[in-house]
Amino acid sequence: MSRSKPWAAGVLAACLAIGCGPRRPPDILVVTVDTLRADRVGAYGHAGARTPAIDGLARQGILFGQATTPFPRTTPALASMLTGLWPHHHGCREVGRPMSDSVPATLAEVLGAHGYHSAAVTGNGAAGRRQGLHRGFAVFVDAPDLPGPRAVHVTRAAIQLLDSAPRGRSLFLWVHYVDPHFPYSPPKGFRDQPNAPACHQLMARLVHKKTTLSAIQGDQDGASSAALPDCRALYDAEVAYADQEVGLLLAAWRKGSGSQSVIVFSSDHGENMGEDGLFYEHGPSVHDASLRVPLIIAGVGRAGRRDDGVARLEDLPPTLLSLAGVPRERWPAMDGADLSERITGVSAGQGGAPRAAFAESGSHLKVDSYAAVRSGNQNRETCVNGPRFSLCESQRWPAPRLFDHVADPERRNDLSRRYPDEVRRLAEAAARWPVYETRQRTLRTPRFKLVERPRLEGGYAAALFDLRSDPGESRDIAAGHAAEVERLGEALQAWARGISAAAQKAHTLEELEQLQALGYID
Repeated sequence: MSRSKPWAAGVLAACLAIGCGPRRPPDILVVTVDTLRADRVGAYGHAGARTPAIDGLARQGILFGQATTPFPRTTPALASMLTGLWPHHHGCREVGRPMSDSVPATLAEVLGAHGYHSAAVTGNGAAGRRQGLHRGFAVFVDAPDLPGPRAVHVTRAAIQLLDSAPRGRSLFLWVHYVDPHFPYSPPKGFRDQPNAPACHQLMARLVHKKTTLSAIQGDQDGASSAALPDCRALYDAEVAYADQEVGLLLAAWRKGSGSQSVIVFSSDHGENMGEDGLFYEHGPSVHDASLRVPLIIAGVGRAGRRDDGVARLEDLPPTLLSLAGVPRERWPAMDGADLSERITGVSAGQGGAPRAAFAESGSHLKVDSYAAVRSGNQNRETCVNGPRFSLCESQRWPAPRLFDHVADPERRNDLSRRYPDEVRRLAEAAARWPVYETRQRTLRTPRFKLVERPRLEGGYAAALFDLRSDPGESRDIAAGHAAEVERLGEALQAWARGISAAAQKAHTLEELEQLQALGYID
């Protein structure tokens, strides 16, 4: 942290002068719930939702109906939320990887220099000190510091941070809940326990090693799609449990904070439930099931409003710095836009309406994700996948091996001598597509969404969706909108050019062990 002390000292001197005025900067509470789809929240139209705390917050503030994450995995998304930077600018482009030390300042560091006391608690081990998300927080309760990841432990720790915060200083508190993350299992003592035998059986098969995460997420035997109604019910129960804990936290916050208070509610990403062929998972898809997140801001502006313009997680740092009264010249460079004018209705001549949201997916971390062009991780096994064959490399083998993943999904029989042409074709594809850089990418406007997916033979296949008439992204209209595809494609390619200079390194063995313990990989 010493690298930013000269900068921080100058900001502190200037900002404390402002803080000595008649009105103290507002307290700020940011609550994020891991893996929360916007469309499973009552305020976002889900009729079966049991989310009274979140819905009540929406009635008290502004709801952004089309908010998105720049990356559908935890660490990169939350790093963007805390820095205002796109993942390829803060250096974390995969779950569990740390932010770059070159990030000039985080939201917590800038607020701390402005006189705030910053504290945080996170229930997800992929969103902690190892990833650099603690930067700027005077107190940071990491997942290993808690008795367990359940929301009850996060709430208790957060209330303790609230009670122990120094009086007389504005407080910035970030609280991250890990529920609802697969496997969906609301606590046994929680009142909401749906009868969901098919999903319980699916998860039991995983626990007893009769199936794998890849098999579940790819619906390899049809069990995942058959269990979808039950798994949705359990997911909703997990959301209801998280909402209960959020309600307890909000009650404690309102009791303990000052009259001037800004409350933000959001998520790091959503969850695919069959969309894009992906079940009970997020990361390798840029479908809105994973990209669209709830975003509610209360405590400022007129209550009970909805804004369906572009809004992004990376917009939160500039927005909160503006609402906190931090002079704009003291902000670090950020990719996010200041949304405060849209929240307060008071124009400062600064704009506040980003025209598009960009995002890229993560890589396919599970090696038997055969529907992807590339799958696996370099420290274990990787494959390049065609419609029938996969060419796979492993540190256990002296040369790549070819498998018929349709007939031999467990990759037992090497067919490389029998099909040399397939080996050659897939080897050429592997050279075109580095394992960690083979990803989907997208550009999203208030109406259109352009999605580009890697093709085995090189380049990207583009699909265009009209989100107003087809929010489920079921009808590709690219053929009838060539000009729109070209216009959005040029913008997406210009954005993506910045990614090539930030190629993601392979996970370390220690990081892979941590991801396996957290359930991200088999």
